[in-house]
Amino acid sequence: MKYELGSLESRLIFTLEEKGSLYFTVDDARKILNTSDETLWKILHKLTEKKRIQRIKKGHYLLIPAKAGYETKWREEVTKFIDNMLKDEDYYIGYWTALNLWHMTEQIPLTIFIATTKRKRKITYDNTVPIQFITLKPRKFFGWTTKTIEDNRFNISNPEKTIIDSLDLPQYSGGISEIADALRHPLDYTRLIEYADRQDNRAIHKRLGYLTQLLNLDIPEKTLTHLKHKISSGYSWLDPTAPKIIYKYDSQWKLKINIPPDNLRSIHD
Repeated sequence: MKYELGSLESRLIFTLEEKGSLYFTVDDARKILNTSDETLWKILHKLTEKKRIQRIKKGHYLLIPAKAGYETKWREEVTKFIDNMLKDEDYYIGYWTALNLWHMTEQIPLTIFIATTKRKRKITYDNTVPIQFITLKPRKFFGWTTKTIEDNRFNISNPEKTIIDSLDLPQYSGGISEIADALRHPLDYTRLIEYADRQDNRAIHKRLGYLTQLLNLDIPEKTLTHLKHKISSGYSWLDPTAPKIIYKYDSQWKLKINIPPDNLRSIHD
């Protein structure tokens, strides 16, 4: 029967619930059950089939709590287990996911984007939610903070680093239109410029300068002057994720404009 649990299955489930362990590994289960590896894997397989646990990657599981009911219809927020899953690793939730968590966009990305310093393979949570890891060089791994939601702590890029990362790699942030929308939120421009300089990608300065002028944002004049001094002579794409249709060349910011400017302006109307 789907809902019946064997003695070892029950011991694992009840022990995890008693400890309040939402996330657990094979090693955790081994310590609880103290059984052979063959038996251990059979138990984990049966509990997965019965939808009492979820496998999020090899050797890593989530406990499905009693609140899921008999139909076990339940999916936990990634923010509730990501810190445990990446324990002792450098990581932060970033890009489009961070834009959403900071309420800088109303769009909910279908993929969870996480920045790390070690290459990690993409995984799929609950068979529906891809978790994509973006590998950053150590010099680019900065500007993150710890956020807490419902007593769950996790690392996330702060609002300014989220913008700079997004301008650096728009393909992980929903494109320039999403970033333009996010720029309407209050930002520390001193920190924003500092981060742009540290990121060491002149396209960031170009895109940021162009958008702040196009959207008529209230930013210090010295900020615009600094951005202009930092741009390189070659032309970059405004949005590398958009079709390569050039509506104009912006000689001031050295950009190939491949999104109609009026489309970006309308975001702020």
